[in-house]
Amino acid sequence: MVNALDRVRDSLTGHGCRSDQTGRSWQCPAHEDRAPSLSVGRGSKGADVVLHCHAGCPTEDVVSALGLTLADLFDEPRENRNDRPVKVAEYPYCDESGELLYTVVRYSPKTFRQRAANGTPSIKGIRRVPYRLPAILAEAAAGGLILIVEGEKDVESLTAVGVVATCNSGGAGKWTDDHTRHLRGAGEVVVVADRDGPGRAHAAQIAESLRRARITHRTVEPAAGKDVSDHLAAGLGFADLVPAASTAPLKNDSSNSTEPPDDLWEGFAGITGTENEGGYASWDDPLPVPTFRVPTFPTDALGELAPWVKAQSASLNVSEDLVALSALGAISAAVGGRRRVHVKEGWSDENVCLYLLGLAGSSARKTPALDAASAPIRERAGELREDMRAEVEQNEQMIRITEAEMLAVERLVSQGKKDKVDAHAVLDDLRTLREKSGLPKPLAGDVTLEALGKLMGSNGGRMAIMESEAGFFKACAGQYGNGKADISLILKAYTGTSHDIDRVMRGNTWMPHTALTIVLIIQPGMVEHMEKENPEFKSSGFLNRFLPALPAPMPPGTFDTPAVAAEIRDDYDRRIRRIFDRIWTAENIGTMHLTADARKRFADFYNEVEQRKAESGDLHDLAEWAGKLCGQIIRLAAVLALYDDHGTAEIGDDTMRRALDLAPYFIDHARAVFALMSRDGDAGRKLLRDILDRLRNLADNAGLVTERKVRESFKGRHGVDAEVIQEALRNLEDLGWIAEVPAPPRRAGQRGAKPSPKYDLHPRILAGAVVPQPRPKETR
Repeated sequence: MVNALDRVRDSLTGHGCRSDQTGRSWQCPAHEDRAPSLSVGRGSKGADVVLHCHAGCPTEDVVSALGLTLADLFDEPRENRNDRPVKVAEYPYCDESGELLYTVVRYSPKTFRQRAANGTPSIKGIRRVPYRLPAILAEAAAGGLILIVEGEKDVESLTAVGVVATCNSGGAGKWTDDHTRHLRGAGEVVVVADRDGPGRAHAAQIAESLRRARITHRTVEPAAGKDVSDHLAAGLGFADLVPAASTAPLKNDSSNSTEPPDDLWEGFAGITGTENEGGYASWDDPLPVPTFRVPTFPTDALGELAPWVKAQSASLNVSEDLVALSALGAISAAVGGRRRVHVKEGWSDENVCLYLLGLAGSSARKTPALDAASAPIRERAGELREDMRAEVEQNEQMIRITEAEMLAVERLVSQGKKDKVDAHAVLDDLRTLREKSGLPKPLAGDVTLEALGKLMGSNGGRMAIMESEAGFFKACAGQYGNGKADISLILKAYTGTSHDIDRVMRGNTWMPHTALTIVLIIQPGMVEHMEKENPEFKSSGFLNRFLPALPAPMPPGTFDTPAVAAEIRDDYDRRIRRIFDRIWTAENIGTMHLTADARKRFADFYNEVEQRKAESGDLHDLAEWAGKLCGQIIRLAAVLALYDDHGTAEIGDDTMRRALDLAPYFIDHARAVFALMSRDGDAGRKLLRDILDRLRNLADNAGLVTERKVRESFKGRHGVDAEVIQEALRNLEDLGWIAEVPAPPRRAGQRGAKPSPKYDLHPRILAGAVVPQPRPKETR
């Protein structure tokens, strides 16, 4: 069978294309090429043959000009090849005490991914350390021998034969002086170079760092094979390693001299047709930029509320996520803080009020969802206001009269014409009048923080905000005025703590109990980059009180959506009204309890969350938010129980189970929302995709891109600075889209700033064939 390389070469010859003496450079058939500018060679990363036109012709144009297809670049049909990389090894990087910092995962076909200790596919902000750091520190302290090799596989091979060895993560060119400092005290350090151009350049970089640190060292190479693992597999030992560059270049080595020339890195990165496994001349299939794979709302867990949520979602063409958030918030608003849940002794009773944050675009029909959910409360409150209006207006009039009477009697007391007892009596009357409730107002609109305090004071210390506009959120974030806002009342009202308000000319308002329900469904842009723009607000604890949702956009709807069935609509309306009439209007706060089975189920969940919040757990990155999750689950269980039976004082096992079924949803969405709030927004995912879209146009004729060019292309973009670009390029390298070209060692005494790092691009980028990123999977 003709292999792919022979097939391509035969086609080039048949089209009259000339090659150089090596047979690796050919005239490109896709453009008028006087000098061979097309690199042709074997590749282990993607195709069996890799083509790269240094004039910029896409691979598709080249194969088309030859009368071939992309499938002809493979020895075997694509359908016979594995589509996804298979994990073959994990290499843990630990700190000095042995605590895991991050892990490097090796896949087949050969590629590497770096993951934080909690499993996050990014090690942004995590300290880079040498591999097997505790072992090399112990060996250095004993004045022993340490070998530095290029990869973790080689370290493991040497460890298996009793040799202490290390390397850096990220491949060639990533060794730093910070890695070197851990080797101080070692009797000797031996750098083992891979037998290829980049391997020798990497070894030279390490040697220069060791020289600066004045650490005794020497550089050697394997006597057989490409790396030290090949050397050991050939039955050779440590004593058989030979001085650097004393071996002949490997057959597939792109360098033809024992000492790499200064321009090696420029030329090497542009040749994509060699079998050089350790360099950047061959490529694996890159991994797609990760997307948030957040689940859709588990509506069935809502029990008797589920039919209404599903029906409204279909009728309004709004995601069930947003309708469910609106409905849960409406129940919480109807409770009005007049229920608490006793969990156990020593646990402050949970205030039954929810803080919910939904993020959705401007066309997500946020307002209709909120209006449908809150309609029964608004209607019932309106009816009560009409019934109570005359009585309340009379009381307000008496307050004004008594206030005037108090001013008059105080003046007479000061003149000696009245006794103080008379003034005290008038004051007592005024207090009694002020303690009477005003017109019921359970819901506030786009309210200011100052107005919120006044409204809560006149409504027995409680209020609900259900808004699709961002004004209230902006006020809390301090985006009005001097950039700071007093949100102490909002923080207190979550737990139900008492609050005191001093008013000029109106005396003092004391709220012994507070309760606030907040349902905000706003645009994602309101929270994007918050970590960079307003770190104090993010760390205030305000956002950690919210159960968040970041639902996927709904598909296009139709005009004739189904109406909500009358029995479903009336059932929801009746239940909300009953809760409002029985609970919101009550003067006293009732207490709910967990049944024994519910308590046991909740205790198991609590213990699980505590373990997951630990440093090695998957919730460690959300530890502050997760610290409130268990209390929020109690509140959700209470809301579901009261919807099922407005007169209940218990939370049963089934209700607790359903509340716990909501936990995975909110955990996944919290991770997505907090990533959106991160310094670079969306945890950098959108930026990665934007960079991928630009790289082809930024590349020079050799297919290289400098970090400076990438940075300049984003000049003026909000939130994108040099540090963010550097991290994004590292992430793209981890995903296999680009590869940093090791810079040539600087000569002694060489002046001037270091050149901007250069990156070679995956042939798929140069061919303009960047694969669109997958949409998040929807799961029920």
